[in-house]
Amino acid sequence: MYGFLGWLNVLLLAAMTAPYWLRWINKRTFQFKGGLYGKTIQYLRKIHKPLGFAILIIGLIHGYLALGGFRLHTGSVLLVTLVLVALFGLLFHFRKDKKFFKWHKRIVVIAGFALAVHLLFPNAIYYLLN
Repeated sequence: MYGFLGWLNVLLLAAMTAPYWLRWINKRTFQFKGGLYGKTIQYLRKIHKPLGFAILIIGLIHGYLALGGFRLHTGSVLLVTLVLVALFGLLFHFRKDKKFFKWHKRIVVIAGFALAVHLLFPNAIYYLLN
């Protein structure tokens, strides 16, 4: 079950970040405007915040089921970075200060690296500490 939840979170992360990387790809290639492309981007932006909340909850459940409790692991490092991403996203949403949005985007990059480490070397912290 925890494996399914982990891959579900990866899919949700892809959907949550899709408006940004689809826009980046579109600027450099197809240059679609409006239509189905525009409606898809608009819908993905609308569900961005609920997906973030779901990712955090599913991540907690995934980690608890996989490890039988909460302890230091590459997944817990990833979860902390995702909490920071959410925190700066919420700060930007409520305060409308662009510096929070810049930090939101910067920590997303760190979370991407944490996700890669978690997927490729899930027990890295255990080996480093022993």
